[in-house]
Amino acid sequence: MSRLKTILSAGLASTGLLVLAGTNALASPEVAPSQSADTQEFSRPLDTIQSGKARQFVIEMEAFVPPTNWLPQIKGGKATITAKVYPDQYDIHTRASVAGIVDWFVDYSSTLTSKGEIIDSGLQPRHYYAKDDEGRKNRSTEIKHHEDAVEVEVIPAHGNLGDPAATLEQKLEAMDPISGLLQLALAPKSSPDKPCSGVAPVFDGKGRYNIHLENGRWVESIDVKGWKGRPAYICEVRYEELAGYKKKTAKEKAKQAKDIRWISMVLADMGPGELRVPIQIEARSEKRGKITVAAKKVSYKTLEIDHADNSDSSSSDQG
Repeated sequence: MSRLKTILSAGLASTGLLVLAGTNALASPEVAPSQSADTQEFSRPLDTIQSGKARQFVIEMEAFVPPTNWLPQIKGGKATITAKVYPDQYDIHTRASVAGIVDWFVDYSSTLTSKGEIIDSGLQPRHYYAKDDEGRKNRSTEIKHHEDAVEVEVIPAHGNLGDPAATLEQKLEAMDPISGLLQLALAPKSSPDKPCSGVAPVFDGKGRYNIHLENGRWVESIDVKGWKGRPAYICEVRYEELAGYKKKTAKEKAKQAKDIRWISMVLADMGPGELRVPIQIEARSEKRGKITVAAKKVSYKTLEIDHADNSDSSSSDQG
């Protein structure tokens, strides 16, 4: 069961599926016919939020792992992502665990929370906490961002911090994994001709990496359970390791890049100027097969600034 556990540990974290990527992964070819993004009315989600609006989304995700020698492709996990975004601050948290028959063999769950500020370039994280429960081995990670310092506490500590380890400068310029997911939803670098342009610089307590969205296209109808038949953006994903990992030889880097055929991320089109909620992350690995994390239900609504928790105006539910 070690193969399944490895896949699930990577696939169930909010953006953890992306760490399977090489540096030259291509987008999935298995998509519906697309239209040019520049034909759509355009407004950045970040501009909408900073103009005085507030939004909330809740995504219920399911993870599917490739076949083993004795099982067909099966549901391997589930996760719920909840985010509240205000003109000056945000709050996002994720709860993930294994599910289905895999739960008989693998004891795994993860909780991640992050809070921070909304700034002109997107997000400025302030506090991140993650707790991974793997039965006999549990680990917690806490990251606090200050103006000129980043406090990191990992219990139990990592055996090593990689070669090379992440520098202070690399930590300061980065955000935690789930803030990175929200940064992509705010699309601060998007434009009419480049709907998937942007990068999320991530530091997870050890690893420092970038998630690049590139070569996006808009589709009128997407086949994702929680957003079936509705418009979306399909983006190519490129993952870039910078620090905090085992040093790799040129041969090892080439082997890793060759293993991943493509990675894609699908963002729901909620309308002009609305958050681009991530509803599917998918990767095709030569070694592991196709790994998919997809939304089974999506809830998106406007929050009133003064009474955010009690408002349900402008709500939309899919499922």
